[in-house]
Amino acid sequence: MSNNNFDRLAKLPALQGFTAEEMVTFFRLATKQSHQPGDVVIRTGDIADCFYIVATGQVEISLKQNGFATPLAQLGQGSLVGEMPLLYSQPVRQADVTVIQPSTLLRFNYAAYEQLTAQNPQLAAKFRANLGRIVAGRVWSTLPTEQGSAKSLDPLPQAPSQADGPGKAPSNRDIMRKAGIFGGLDDDELRQLEAIALPIPFEAGRPIVRSGDAASAFYLITSGYAEVQTLQAGKATPLARLGPGQVFGEMALVYKQPTRTADVVAVGDVKVLCFPFEDYNRLASSVEAIGRRMRANLGRVAASRSWSMPVVDETKR
Repeated sequence: MSNNNFDRLAKLPALQGFTAEEMVTFFRLATKQSHQPGDVVIRTGDIADCFYIVATGQVEISLKQNGFATPLAQLGQGSLVGEMPLLYSQPVRQADVTVIQPSTLLRFNYAAYEQLTAQNPQLAAKFRANLGRIVAGRVWSTLPTEQGSAKSLDPLPQAPSQADGPGKAPSNRDIMRKAGIFGGLDDDELRQLEAIALPIPFEAGRPIVRSGDAASAFYLITSGYAEVQTLQAGKATPLARLGPGQVFGEMALVYKQPTRTADVVAVGDVKVLCFPFEDYNRLASSVEAIGRRMRANLGRVAASRSWSMPVVDETKR
Protein backbone atom coordinates (compact mmCIF):
# COMPACT_ATOMS: atom_id res chain seq x y z
CA MET A 1 0.00 0.00 0.00
CA SER A 2 1.47 3.39 -0.98
CA ASN A 3 1.97 6.09 1.62
CA ASN A 4 -0.68 8.16 -0.15
CA ASN A 5 -3.26 5.37 0.10
CA PHE A 6 -2.27 4.70 3.70
CA ASP A 7 -2.79 8.37 4.60
CA ARG A 8 -6.20 8.36 2.95
CA LEU A 9 -7.31 5.19 4.68
CA ALA A 10 -6.08 6.52 8.02
CA LYS A 11 -8.71 9.28 7.70
CA LEU A 12 -11.58 6.80 7.62
CA PRO A 13 -14.13 7.60 10.35
CA ALA A 14 -13.91 3.95 11.47
CA LEU A 15 -10.17 4.35 12.12
CA GLN A 16 -10.13 7.72 13.83
CA GLY A 17 -7.73 7.97 16.78
CA PHE A 18 -5.53 5.06 15.72
CA THR A 19 -1.81 5.47 16.32
CA ALA A 20 0.62 4.65 13.52
CA GLU A 21 1.48 1.38 15.26
CA GLU A 22 -2.21 0.48 15.63
CA MET A 23 -2.79 1.23 11.95
CA VAL A 24 0.00 -1.16 10.99
CA THR A 25 -1.38 -3.83 13.34
CA PHE A 26 -4.89 -3.39 11.98
CA PHE A 27 -3.87 -3.58 8.33
CA ARG A 28 -1.82 -6.72 8.97
CA LEU A 29 -5.19 -8.48 9.21
CA ALA A 30 -6.04 -7.52 5.65
CA THR A 31 -5.75 -9.66 2.56
CA LYS A 32 -5.22 -7.59 -0.56
CA GLN A 33 -7.51 -8.55 -3.45
CA SER A 34 -7.46 -7.30 -7.03
CA HIS A 35 -10.77 -7.15 -8.87
CA GLN A 36 -11.97 -6.28 -12.35
CA PRO A 37 -15.28 -4.73 -13.46
CA GLY A 38 -18.06 -7.27 -13.13
CA ASP A 39 -16.63 -9.11 -10.13
CA VAL A 40 -19.30 -9.58 -7.44
CA VAL A 41 -17.66 -9.13 -4.05
CA ILE A 42 -20.77 -9.53 -1.89
CA ARG A 43 -24.04 -11.22 -2.86
CA THR A 44 -27.40 -10.81 -1.18
CA GLY A 45 -28.03 -13.79 1.08
CA ASP A 46 -24.35 -14.77 1.46
CA ILE A 47 -23.03 -15.49 4.94
CA ALA A 48 -21.51 -12.32 6.38
CA ASP A 49 -17.95 -13.29 7.32
CA CYS A 50 -15.80 -10.27 6.45
CA PHE A 51 -15.69 -6.57 5.70
CA TYR A 52 -13.69 -4.61 3.12
CA ILE A 53 -11.94 -1.30 2.66
CA VAL A 54 -11.72 0.05 -0.90
CA ALA A 55 -8.02 0.88 -1.39
CA THR A 56 -8.37 1.88 -5.05
CA GLY A 57 -11.13 1.82 -7.64
CA GLN A 58 -14.88 1.83 -7.22
CA VAL A 59 -17.65 -0.59 -6.27
CA GLU A 60 -21.40 -0.39 -6.54
CA ILE A 61 -24.13 -1.37 -4.11
CA SER A 62 -27.30 -2.74 -5.68
CA LEU A 63 -30.55 -4.13 -4.37
CA LYS A 64 -32.40 -7.06 -5.91
CA GLN A 65 -36.11 -6.42 -6.32
CA ASN A 66 -38.50 -8.63 -8.27
CA GLY A 67 -35.64 -10.46 -9.96
CA PHE A 68 -33.81 -7.33 -11.09
CA ALA A 69 -30.75 -5.60 -9.62
CA THR A 70 -31.21 -1.86 -9.07
CA PRO A 71 -28.03 0.24 -8.62
CA LEU A 72 -28.22 2.34 -5.46
CA ALA A 73 -24.81 3.90 -4.80
CA GLN A 74 -21.15 3.86 -5.77
CA LEU A 75 -18.33 3.81 -3.23
CA GLY A 76 -14.74 4.80 -3.92
CA GLN A 77 -11.33 4.88 -2.29
CA GLY A 78 -11.36 4.69 1.49
CA SER A 79 -14.94 3.42 1.77
CA LEU A 80 -15.82 0.75 4.31
CA VAL A 81 -18.03 -2.05 2.92
CA GLY A 82 -19.76 -4.91 4.72
CA GLU A 83 -18.98 -3.83 8.28
CA MET A 84 -22.52 -3.55 9.60
CA PRO A 85 -22.88 -7.22 10.70
CA LEU A 86 -20.21 -6.43 13.31
CA LEU A 87 -22.85 -4.28 15.01
CA TYR A 88 -26.22 -5.50 13.80
CA SER A 89 -27.44 -9.09 14.05
CA GLN A 90 -27.25 -9.65 10.31
CA PRO A 91 -25.91 -13.15 9.60
CA VAL A 92 -26.44 -12.71 5.85
CA ARG A 93 -25.83 -9.91 3.36
CA GLN A 94 -28.59 -7.43 2.61
CA ALA A 95 -27.38 -6.21 -0.82
CA ASP A 96 -24.93 -6.96 -3.64
CA VAL A 97 -21.57 -5.22 -4.01
CA THR A 98 -20.10 -5.31 -7.53
CA VAL A 99 -16.81 -3.92 -8.84
CA ILE A 100 -17.29 -1.31 -11.59
CA GLN A 101 -13.68 -0.12 -11.99
CA PRO A 102 -10.41 -2.04 -11.63
CA SER A 103 -10.11 -2.10 -7.84
CA THR A 104 -7.93 -3.18 -4.96
CA LEU A 105 -9.88 -4.23 -1.88
CA LEU A 106 -8.56 -4.99 1.59
CA ARG A 107 -10.46 -7.94 3.05
CA PHE A 108 -10.76 -8.33 6.84
CA ASN A 109 -12.10 -11.67 8.10
CA TYR A 110 -14.43 -11.32 11.08
CA ALA A 111 -12.67 -14.26 12.77
CA ALA A 112 -9.26 -12.57 12.49
CA TYR A 113 -10.77 -9.36 13.76
CA GLU A 114 -12.17 -11.17 16.80
CA GLN A 115 -8.69 -12.57 17.53
CA LEU A 116 -7.28 -9.05 17.33
CA THR A 117 -9.85 -7.77 19.82
CA ALA A 118 -8.58 -10.35 22.32
CA GLN A 119 -4.92 -9.54 21.70
CA ASN A 120 -5.24 -5.76 21.49
CA PRO A 121 -8.29 -4.62 23.47
CA GLN A 122 -7.32 -0.94 23.27
CA LEU A 123 -7.28 -0.97 19.47
CA ALA A 124 -10.53 -2.94 19.43
CA ALA A 125 -12.16 -0.45 21.80
CA LYS A 126 -11.27 2.42 19.46
CA PHE A 127 -12.65 0.57 16.45
CA ARG A 128 -15.88 -0.31 18.26
CA ALA A 129 -16.29 3.29 19.45
CA ASN A 130 -15.80 4.62 15.93
CA LEU A 131 -18.30 2.14 14.49
CA GLY A 132 -20.68 3.08 17.28
CA ARG A 133 -20.51 6.74 16.27
CA ILE A 134 -21.18 5.80 12.66
CA VAL A 135 -24.16 3.68 13.67
CA ALA A 136 -25.42 6.46 15.94
CA GLY A 137 -25.47 8.74 12.95
CA ARG A 138 -27.31 6.13 10.91
CA VAL A 139 -29.87 5.48 13.64
CA TRP A 140 -30.26 9.24 14.05
CA SER A 141 -31.05 9.59 10.38
CA THR A 142 -33.94 7.12 10.68
CA LEU A 143 -35.56 8.74 13.72
CA PRO A 144 -38.67 10.92 13.42
CA THR A 145 -37.75 14.61 13.51
CA GLU A 146 -39.78 15.26 16.66
CA GLN A 147 -37.31 13.19 18.67
CA GLY A 148 -35.09 16.15 19.28
CA SER A 149 -32.87 14.29 21.71
CA ALA A 150 -31.33 12.48 18.77
CA LYS A 151 -29.53 15.68 17.83
CA SER A 152 -26.98 15.01 20.52
CA LEU A 153 -25.62 12.09 18.50
CA ASP A 154 -22.46 12.55 16.50
CA PRO A 155 -22.66 11.47 12.85
CA LEU A 156 -19.77 11.34 10.42
CA PRO A 157 -17.87 14.62 10.17
CA GLN A 158 -19.24 17.05 7.65
CA ALA A 159 -17.35 17.98 4.52
CA PRO A 160 -14.63 20.57 5.01
CA SER A 161 -15.88 24.09 4.66
CA GLN A 162 -12.88 25.00 2.56
CA ALA A 163 -11.23 23.60 -0.51
CA ASP A 164 -8.06 21.52 -0.34
CA GLY A 165 -5.92 23.89 1.69
CA PRO A 166 -6.45 27.53 2.67
CA GLY A 167 -8.76 29.71 0.63
CA LYS A 168 -12.42 29.99 -0.19
CA ALA A 169 -14.85 27.11 -0.03
CA PRO A 170 -15.39 25.26 -3.32
CA SER A 171 -18.23 26.62 -5.41
CA ASN A 172 -21.07 24.50 -6.73
CA ARG A 173 -19.41 24.56 -10.12
CA ASP A 174 -16.09 23.39 -8.62
CA ILE A 175 -17.93 20.39 -7.19
CA MET A 176 -19.72 19.76 -10.49
CA ARG A 177 -16.38 19.60 -12.31
CA LYS A 178 -15.32 16.64 -10.15
CA ALA A 179 -18.51 14.62 -10.73
CA GLY A 180 -18.18 12.03 -13.48
CA ILE A 181 -21.65 12.70 -14.83
CA PHE A 182 -20.48 16.18 -15.91
CA GLY A 183 -17.15 15.00 -17.35
CA GLY A 184 -15.96 16.80 -20.49
CA LEU A 185 -18.27 19.79 -20.13
CA ASP A 186 -16.65 23.22 -20.40
CA ASP A 187 -17.24 26.05 -17.95
CA ASP A 188 -20.03 27.66 -19.96
CA GLU A 189 -21.87 24.34 -20.26
CA LEU A 190 -21.51 23.76 -16.54
CA ARG A 191 -22.83 27.27 -15.94
CA GLN A 192 -25.96 26.49 -17.97
CA LEU A 193 -26.53 23.29 -16.03
CA GLU A 194 -25.96 25.07 -12.75
CA ALA A 195 -28.57 27.64 -13.79
CA ILE A 196 -31.33 25.01 -13.85
CA ALA A 197 -30.28 23.46 -10.52
CA LEU A 198 -32.15 24.21 -7.32
CA PRO A 199 -29.94 24.50 -4.20
CA ILE A 200 -31.82 22.78 -1.39
CA PRO A 201 -30.73 22.28 2.23
CA PHE A 202 -31.91 19.29 4.27
CA GLU A 203 -31.78 19.07 8.04
CA ALA A 204 -30.41 15.99 9.74
CA GLY A 205 -32.82 13.06 9.54
CA ARG A 206 -34.89 14.47 6.68
CA PRO A 207 -35.47 12.27 3.61
CA ILE A 208 -34.19 13.69 0.34
CA VAL A 209 -35.99 11.03 -1.69
CA ARG A 210 -38.28 8.21 -0.57
CA SER A 211 -38.78 4.77 -2.03
CA GLY A 212 -41.88 4.81 -4.21
CA ASP A 213 -41.76 8.57 -4.89
CA ALA A 214 -41.93 9.74 -8.49
CA ALA A 215 -38.45 10.00 -10.02
CA SER A 216 -38.42 13.60 -11.23
CA ALA A 217 -34.87 14.87 -10.60
CA PHE A 218 -31.28 13.91 -9.91
CA TYR A 219 -29.12 15.33 -7.15
CA LEU A 220 -25.53 16.40 -6.51
CA ILE A 221 -24.36 16.59 -2.90
CA THR A 222 -22.41 19.81 -2.32
CA SER A 223 -21.86 19.48 1.43
CA GLY A 224 -22.63 16.99 4.16
CA TYR A 225 -23.52 13.33 3.90
CA ALA A 226 -26.59 11.34 2.91
CA GLU A 227 -27.37 7.68 3.43
CA VAL A 228 -29.01 5.20 1.07
CA GLN A 229 -31.46 3.03 2.98
CA THR A 230 -33.90 0.28 2.14
CA LEU A 231 -36.85 -0.90 4.19
CA GLN A 232 -36.64 -4.61 5.00
CA ALA A 233 -39.05 -6.34 7.35
CA GLY A 234 -40.28 -2.93 8.46
CA LYS A 235 -36.79 -1.74 9.44
CA ALA A 236 -34.58 0.83 7.71
CA THR A 237 -31.30 -0.85 6.73
CA PRO A 238 -28.34 1.41 5.80
CA LEU A 239 -26.69 0.41 2.52
CA ALA A 240 -24.27 3.21 1.62
CA ARG A 241 -23.17 6.69 2.57
CA LEU A 242 -22.68 9.44 -0.03
CA GLY A 243 -20.71 12.66 0.32
CA PRO A 244 -19.80 15.87 -1.52
CA GLY A 245 -19.40 15.44 -5.27
CA GLN A 246 -21.51 12.29 -5.46
CA VAL A 247 -24.66 12.11 -7.57
CA PHE A 248 -27.78 10.03 -7.04
CA GLY A 249 -31.08 9.62 -8.84
CA GLU A 250 -29.59 10.11 -12.32
CA MET A 251 -30.08 6.53 -13.51
CA ALA A 252 -33.83 7.05 -13.74
CA LEU A 253 -32.99 9.00 -16.92
CA VAL A 254 -31.42 5.87 -18.41
CA TYR A 255 -33.50 3.05 -16.98
CA LYS A 256 -36.76 5.04 -17.30
CA GLN A 257 -37.66 4.15 -13.74
CA PRO A 258 -40.85 6.02 -12.85
CA THR A 259 -40.34 5.72 -9.08
CA ARG A 260 -37.49 5.62 -6.54
CA THR A 261 -36.26 2.24 -5.35
CA ALA A 262 -34.66 3.32 -2.04
CA ASP A 263 -34.66 6.12 0.53
CA VAL A 264 -31.86 8.69 0.67
CA VAL A 265 -31.76 10.41 4.07
CA ALA A 266 -29.68 13.35 5.33
CA VAL A 267 -27.08 12.40 7.94
CA GLY A 268 -26.28 15.71 9.55
CA ASP A 269 -27.16 18.86 7.64
CA VAL A 270 -26.86 18.39 3.87
CA LYS A 271 -26.92 20.69 0.86
CA VAL A 272 -27.72 19.40 -2.60
CA LEU A 273 -28.21 20.72 -6.09
CA CYS A 274 -31.48 19.37 -7.47
CA PHE A 275 -31.65 19.02 -11.28
CA PRO A 276 -35.32 18.57 -12.31
CA PHE A 277 -35.62 16.13 -15.21
CA GLU A 278 -38.03 18.44 -17.06
CA ASP A 279 -35.57 21.35 -17.04
CA TYR A 280 -32.61 19.07 -17.76
CA ASN A 281 -34.35 17.47 -20.76
CA ARG A 282 -35.26 20.90 -22.11
CA LEU A 283 -31.65 22.10 -21.81
CA ALA A 284 -30.18 18.89 -23.26
CA SER A 285 -32.52 19.20 -26.26
CA SER A 286 -31.79 22.87 -26.91
CA VAL A 287 -27.99 22.81 -26.41
CA GLU A 288 -26.64 20.00 -28.58
CA ALA A 289 -23.19 19.87 -26.99
CA ILE A 290 -24.60 19.46 -23.48
CA GLY A 291 -27.10 16.81 -24.55
CA ARG A 292 -24.48 14.82 -26.47
CA ARG A 293 -21.91 14.87 -23.66
CA MET A 294 -24.40 14.09 -20.91
CA ARG A 295 -25.86 11.19 -22.92
CA ALA A 296 -22.36 9.82 -23.40
CA ASN A 297 -21.54 10.14 -19.70
CA LEU A 298 -24.79 8.53 -18.63
CA GLY A 299 -24.33 5.82 -21.25
CA ARG A 300 -20.87 4.92 -19.95
CA VAL A 301 -22.15 4.62 -16.40
CA ALA A 302 -25.16 2.60 -17.50
CA ALA A 303 -22.98 0.33 -19.65
CA SER A 304 -20.63 -0.45 -16.78
CA ARG A 305 -23.58 -1.13 -14.52
CA SER A 306 -25.34 -3.35 -17.06
CA TRP A 307 -22.12 -5.31 -17.60
CA SER A 308 -21.53 -5.78 -13.92
CA MET A 309 -25.06 -6.89 -13.15
CA PRO A 310 -25.56 -10.66 -13.64
CA VAL A 311 -28.26 -11.59 -16.11
CA VAL A 312 -31.31 -12.98 -14.35
CA ASP A 313 -32.16 -16.52 -15.41
CA GLU A 314 -35.95 -16.59 -15.23
CA THR A 315 -35.99 -20.40 -15.44
CA LYS A 316 -34.29 -20.61 -12.02
CA ARG A 317 -36.65 -18.32 -10.16
